[in-house]
Amino acid sequence: MRELVESKDTTLIVKGPAKVEVEGRAEIFGCDIEKFFIEENRTLPLYLVEDSRVRVSDNSLVIPVRGNTIPNSWNTALKLVEDNDVKSIFIFGQSDSGKSSLATYLSNKLNGLKAIVDLDIGQASIAHPGAMGIGLTDGGITSVSDVRMFDGAFTGTISPMGRELRCLNAVLEIKEKLERINGKIDFTLMDSTGWVKGRRAFEYKLAKIKILKPDLILSFEKEGILPDIIEIDTFSVESFVAKKRDRNTRINFRSKRYMEFLRTPHRISLDLRRLRCSTQLLKGDRLGKDSTSILEDVLPSEIVYVEKSLDCLNIFTYDLPEIGRELLKAIRDIFDVEEVNIYSENEMRGLVVGLYSDRYLGFGLIERIDFEKRAIDVLTSERIKESLVSRIEFGEFRLDENYREIFLRR
Repeated sequence: MRELVESKDTTLIVKGPAKVEVEGRAEIFGCDIEKFFIEENRTLPLYLVEDSRVRVSDNSLVIPVRGNTIPNSWNTALKLVEDNDVKSIFIFGQSDSGKSSLATYLSNKLNGLKAIVDLDIGQASIAHPGAMGIGLTDGGITSVSDVRMFDGAFTGTISPMGRELRCLNAVLEIKEKLERINGKIDFTLMDSTGWVKGRRAFEYKLAKIKILKPDLILSFEKEGILPDIIEIDTFSVESFVAKKRDRNTRINFRSKRYMEFLRTPHRISLDLRRLRCSTQLLKGDRLGKDSTSILEDVLPSEIVYVEKSLDCLNIFTYDLPEIGRELLKAIRDIFDVEEVNIYSENEMRGLVVGLYSDRYLGFGLIERIDFEKRAIDVLTSERIKESLVSRIEFGEFRLDENYREIFLRR
């Protein structure tokens, strides 16, 4: 450890991995700090409120900056919230603009119990990638990721682009869950995704804001992004990011989040017939040999299982076949359905699924499917007991042995 003696009103930008100890008074995003560890690929601003001795790991990078790096506009926004009886805040901006840092700062500075809503399904900090999370905190945090998930909603995808309806259903679920705890919390801080550019992003963001109905929008975008149709007070704040994340850093972040959740895994067996689900997957009527023989003649892959549910035909094959639109249309006509879904049994292994009781519990990975019993074995966190699960949702990607996403082909 090396020792630095610094005067008050100095910010030390510290890059992890780093162990830090402080003699004096210092804070990170408004949280008083004495001793902490910064993980690799994280960079945090340590602001010295008074003259202090700071010990840091020998090889860690430390950059001293005179003054407080927290933008003045953040303090103005804080006063705006306190003086105007604002209870719910939607934080809007591009990726790596400082949305999570601002949520952390407000959480530490506002008095009372805060619900932090993490809507960023790609770089999720409260839940896990592929889900939206709600966490409750009294403050005293250096990051949104310090807050434990209280509840959430599974999306099964890590980007809302092209999956807007799926994600908006999750936002609606989050809204309903916030209403249940509304009387218990003093403030709600909503940290949104960084997808803000383009027509589809515009419409998606507008729909989210209409569902959540915040009292105030804090925007890292100066103009031209938020539509005039939004009749909600909006205040522009300045960006603060110690270090932007590249694509590989984002991928590694997600892998680490999956790994953390499955650090102490165990296996549960679930009977799909007794579980609620928003799809009818593995809940339809199994087709007999006469019907499946037709498919065996035209599909270039071994058929494992076929079911018909409502206006949908679900076909499970050993490997995913390459078939054209004309053949799909012919199958729809033969079986009198509107939709044909073809799944590879191999690709279903490792598929991410969302598990619920009365609240969102977290994710699991499919290990085995028993088509006869309509049951699956799922690898999940030891916190999730088989008896707790009453609802399951299927995701759109699986994880390999390195916890990297492999997206299902459709």
